[in-house]
Amino acid sequence: MQIDIENWLDKIEDFGKENLEEILHHLTGAIQEIAGRGHCRIYLEDLTEGALSCMGAAGGDIERVRQSTFAINDDNFLVSRVYQQQQETSIENLADSLDDMPVAGGRGGGSYFLPLVHRGRSIGVVCLDRGRPGEFPRKAVLQKLRRLLVAVAPILDRARRYHQQVVLSHHVDEAKKREAALFMVRSAARLIDRVVLASVLVPTPSNIDGERTLEILASYSKEREARRLYEQEQRINLSPGESLLSRFIDRGGVIVDDSLLSPLYIPDLADQSLQKQYLTEELGLRSLFMVPRFDSRSRRVICLVNYYTKEKYQFTPFERGLLEAHAEMAQQVVQQIGDEHLEVQILSEISDLLQQPSDGLQPFLHRVLSKATRLIGADTGSIALVRELDGERWLLVEDAQGSLVGAKSKDWLKKYIPPIRIGAEELDAEQRSLTGLAAATGRPAVVDNTREEMRRGGFYSEVTEAVRSELAVPVIYAGEVLAVICVDSLRPNYFTGEHRRILQIIERMISRHLASLQHIEQLTGEIDRLRKDVDYRDPSVTSYRLGNIIGNSPKAQQIVETIQCVTPPLCQRI
Repeated sequence: MQIDIENWLDKIEDFGKENLEEILHHLTGAIQEIAGRGHCRIYLEDLTEGALSCMGAAGGDIERVRQSTFAINDDNFLVSRVYQQQQETSIENLADSLDDMPVAGGRGGGSYFLPLVHRGRSIGVVCLDRGRPGEFPRKAVLQKLRRLLVAVAPILDRARRYHQQVVLSHHVDEAKKREAALFMVRSAARLIDRVVLASVLVPTPSNIDGERTLEILASYSKEREARRLYEQEQRINLSPGESLLSRFIDRGGVIVDDSLLSPLYIPDLADQSLQKQYLTEELGLRSLFMVPRFDSRSRRVICLVNYYTKEKYQFTPFERGLLEAHAEMAQQVVQQIGDEHLEVQILSEISDLLQQPSDGLQPFLHRVLSKATRLIGADTGSIALVRELDGERWLLVEDAQGSLVGAKSKDWLKKYIPPIRIGAEELDAEQRSLTGLAAATGRPAVVDNTREEMRRGGFYSEVTEAVRSELAVPVIYAGEVLAVICVDSLRPNYFTGEHRRILQIIERMISRHLASLQHIEQLTGEIDRLRKDVDYRDPSVTSYRLGNIIGNSPKAQQIVETIQCVTPPLCQRI
């Protein structure tokens, strides 16, 4: 079978630096088509971890394989040696070298390793695993693979470096949050003598899908040993009956007991079921004043600030006011530290995008979607354009024939998105969708749990069962909804108010540009139709462009008038 490498390269080259996962998906597809049956693993250099991390895989238990890493500087591993020496190698049977097995108890067989090199520097390794010992790719296959990897390496390296920069910036922001939160709780403990230990807890995803635990972001005690003991167990279990806080907060991080909707005083910790029993037994902590900070709409915890005393002591109204003010500032720390950095990044990247020469509406939408999903950590997404069909307004990502009208990411998750009816409560349950609601109301909309939303006949239309939460933001220009940006997560309860704010920043930045591109697309389409309809063509005119339209029909005059209105402002912007 003839393998069209150029076709694969064309697909990969369409992606920007934000699309590492899409690039790897198509690269593994190309490798599988060239090399035939077997498993494929792609390891990329990750300097933030000092490891070669499996970023792409095909065949077998992909999720478990992708969890495997190899130390960059440890040449006991074959993957690491190939990366260091930039030389291809093979192993007769992976089962004979357990350290190089991608997962414990994995299947043995021959494996061939190819280095990924860009500008003379290693960036990763490709592993081709086969089912039988001693089985390796043929020479002709290896030649095609080398050609593919050489061509893809610059694109892959750019996306890899951008991905690591984003990860690193998140780590830096997290460190800033911890330091600022520590400053706040230390200030509270020093300000009020009775406070012997103070801490800030924040929700964090657990290993169970959609569930959260509370993690200690920062703590301070006047007694060093008390702080050390308190932080030995970093996470608070929210499973029913497992901790004091599980009485008030469910496993989704949502407050379920109304008593915690305001600051709560617990006079005697010894009477409570505690995950950290040593709080009372070893540290002698007696009472607790908890100040919750949460999203008023969803009741989801943003942070929980705890103030402990060694005696049964109820703070005075003045002291309570101070501690609640500290907790409010702790919330601002959690929400705003790093947000400024992210906002600058958004403004910079979207501004760069708007300055690029236009190559059409769809490429522009695809780049916007790529940046939006990457910046907020969404798993997939789409941009649907408002179109009129049979006198009614619809949202189109793809038309009835499956041709792309708007944009979508990770098309293996959303293979086909049918036309979406715009509307709210007036629509029948089977016609309702989150994007349709956002377009109808002109306001952002979110579904925290798609399965619950479907059970109650709410605003969600399932394209794939993998999506568990969704956020939709309308793109509005001159009071008119032009499109809807929709992002999805494979985890329930993923999207926050900050994610919504990011999308709204992007929406405001692109709305005018999108309106201009749609005008251009409309005019181009009208001109193409006129070309087909005109019977007479002047032989002295070599081509019919915007400057030499011939025609006196009302339609032709309307197009000329529109061009005269739209072209000057577009030229000024360009």
